Amino acid sequence: MKIKKKKSKHSIPTTKDSLGVISYQLREIREDLAKNNKDIEDLKEQVNLGKGGIKAVFVIGSLVALIIGLIKLYKG
Repeated sequence: MKIKKKKSKHSIPTTKDSLGVISYQLREIREDLAKNNKDIEDLKEQVNLGKGGIKAVFVIGSLVALIIGLIKLYKG
């Protein structure tokens, strides 16, 4: 009893097809990389704004505490 091998209906991709697929994948990777770089820059900007906001709150809080302290010092 002989076992027959099934013939594949799929053809073996040619070098030209493979290069086309690789080229497409590289384009996709470049697009993703550009988007990621933009997202990273936006995130850095948001972090810097957050740091600036924290500094502003600290300065304002210090000024309020200084004013309250001076008022208590002169009243007391």
